[in-house]
Amino acid sequence: MDISKKPTVSYFYPIKPINIGTPMVECLNSYLKRLADAHNVKLRTLVSHIIFLHPEKRNLLSKEPQQGSFINQTSYYSMAKSTLIIAESLELLTLQKGFKYMTMLTWKEVVYSQNLYNFYKKWCPHCLDEWKKVDEEIYEPFIWYFDCATVCLKHKRKLEALCPNPKCRREQVAIRQSRGHCYACGNWLGQRGYDFSEKQYEITQRDEWINKSIGELLQVAPYIVPPTIEEISLMLEQYVTVLFQSDHRQFCKAAGIHPMTLKAIMLRKQRISLQALLSLSLYTKIPLLKLLNLSYKSSND
Repeated sequence: MDISKKPTVSYFYPIKPINIGTPMVECLNSYLKRLADAHNVKLRTLVSHIIFLHPEKRNLLSKEPQQGSFINQTSYYSMAKSTLIIAESLELLTLQKGFKYMTMLTWKEVVYSQNLYNFYKKWCPHCLDEWKKVDEEIYEPFIWYFDCATVCLKHKRKLEALCPNPKCRREQVAIRQSRGHCYACGNWLGQRGYDFSEKQYEITQRDEWINKSIGELLQVAPYIVPPTIEEISLMLEQYVTVLFQSDHRQFCKAAGIHPMTLKAIMLRKQRISLQALLSLSLYTKIPLLKLLNLSYKSSND
């Protein structure tokens, strides 16, 4: 199949992504799992086929000489070339829109990808139980994958990372990954399996600020013009001058970055970490979207 000719009939089942343009947007990894389940194939097999059908696959394969090495977990929601290829192919193969907004591709020019994600599964048991109770599709929100996102703001509780099954061993490998179930033992991860404690309700102002800020980034992604490193560097220069009276050391302390890192960002040689932006937003009490001074697309885009 040649998808460069823009097919008019869906090659895969036209499954709709969940909650694009909201803080609880589905991550690309979750969508691919649902699509693989619908076609009764393994996730890796599906992703390999999706990339194989893309007209630019040779450019990707030439950079990754070992067969299959270009497919890894980060390819499903990061800012890599393989992520873009998967997102572009899915739009043509399912005739659905918005797959790049289930990743951080919008921010790839300005946000440093290292330490952005936590590769251990996290979840809110209350969310899972609520979706199951009303027979909604079980999925994995993208925000649960961020390393610094640790709470569910809807239920005012910490996200879980440990299976409540006392016999579960995390080093086990599940025969088949199932949404809403433990990857290792297959146990349902809803609330009833937990001995609940008040500590799980204790979320801090920092927790709320960070989760709300990340959610807003995900929410506006479909509607903004992707920012550039030039814009972010100019923005940081302005804040160093205006808010910190040109005190670079104090700025670095507030953002949690090394002075050499700030210098590299100012010289447009390095992107900034999301954690640094969040720390700066929290320190200055300026909402992250306002801090970034984003430009929005026209209604015709």
